[in-house]
Amino acid sequence: MSERDHGSPSYSSLATTLDAVLKPRTRGEYLAYGISQLGSPPVMGLAGLIVVAASMSVPGVWLWSGVYVLMALVAPLLFLIWQVRHGRVTDLDVQLREQRKGSLLVTIGGFGVSWLVMHIGHAPPLLKAMAGAGFVQWLVVFVITLRWKISVHTSSAAGVTLLILHVFGLAAAPLVISIPLIAWSRVKLRRHTLGQTIAGALLGCVVIVGAILLTPAL
Repeated sequence: MSERDHGSPSYSSLATTLDAVLKPRTRGEYLAYGISQLGSPPVMGLAGLIVVAASMSVPGVWLWSGVYVLMALVAPLLFLIWQVRHGRVTDLDVQLREQRKGSLLVTIGGFGVSWLVMHIGHAPPLLKAMAGAGFVQWLVVFVITLRWKISVHTSSAAGVTLLILHVFGLAAAPLVISIPLIAWSRVKLRRHTLGQTIAGALLGCVVIVGAILLTPAL
């Protein structure tokens, strides 16, 4: 593979090295891998959206949910898959901080377009707040990523959990355990340090609380 194709002459060796270092080997690592996959940002985002939308008896809620899924979840995921297939990034988890910029920008754009469409179309305030919070959260992640690697997994987990707690109250309290579980999985798999997972969780909490406070209808 040429340097022109992948931006680095050592792409193949780098991918091989990452696979050797990050591939699960023990039972604990396989458990962590499963938790990490279930707690990935697209999965958490989709699960949170379905739960919240199902609690709303508002006309067109599923149509607006579809806009959110298409713009904010599906489009960024397809772009990431395209990047992997064309060698722009080494893996779907985007282990290397330097490779995250493209996917982050597409995700920011997806949430931004989703929020704009919802704003123009007078979508339910809660769904619009979710899109707006996602836009801000990913924008902050992008800025941080320029210098440091923060955990997007724990950021998404914290944001989704707090949103569901806001909607359902203490009945949803057991979901809180998902945050430390996902943080543990990321550290166990050597994707992040403990500090990076804590920072991600704090970011998710701050953004979603801000969105709730700034949206009176919520």
